[in-house]
Amino acid sequence: MSHQLILSAQLLCFLFIVSCNQATPPIVVDECQLPEQYRVSENLIPLDAKNCLIPLQIEATHLETSILLQDFSREQEEKIQAAIARLKLVINSKEFKKRVLNFQYENMYVFVDNQGLSNEEIYEKIREGVEVLNNEFDQEIDLDATLYYSSNSTVGYTYPNTHRIWINNKFFATNSLSKVAANLMHEWLHKIGFGHDKQRTMRRAYSVPYGIGGIVRDLIEEMTPTLVESRL
Repeated sequence: MSHQLILSAQLLCFLFIVSCNQATPPIVVDECQLPEQYRVSENLIPLDAKNCLIPLQIEATHLETSILLQDFSREQEEKIQAAIARLKLVINSKEFKKRVLNFQYENMYVFVDNQGLSNEEIYEKIREGVEVLNNEFDQEIDLDATLYYSSNSTVGYTYPNTHRIWINNKFFATNSLSKVAANLMHEWLHKIGFGHDKQRTMRRAYSVPYGIGGIVRDLIEEMTPTLVESRL
């Protein structure tokens, strides 16, 4: 009996360790370092990392960000702030505007589930920064983000009746900064009224949240010299 109890205790300890490891996966970040004038929190970036390639910025008033974080550790907060700093650079870039305007679905310059808006009108709607619940023209991305852990396949989610978005640490901890920023942009696009198919349909990738989230991810990846060099 005592032998069985020991084995049971060992099994429980093993399961506890596995569970804890799942709930607190390691923090992973991109390789490039933002130039000093753009830095907010770069403590997680290796000191020997190359400087990021900064995309050309538009001359108009820049879209700003305001984010409230809940249930983030200091290290997790540093990671999301680093992602937000890169998000701001790409959404205020000339290349972002170009890619949004030139986005295509079935050989047409259009997004799926576009609320009857053209690509240019969608870009301008993003620039306005008017969330459905706020209805305030402030040229600002306003987010209320809560970190949680779930073993399912959901990267993040939100509801129409709340400002809050939920970010799954199962993916957040190991995602690159480009993917973290893309997910933030995806969820915020829901906040300004854009949706997509619930099922993984072929057309869903061309919706506003997925399409523009992908543009953000690609542009941040292109800021990393090592990634750019590997594509040449």
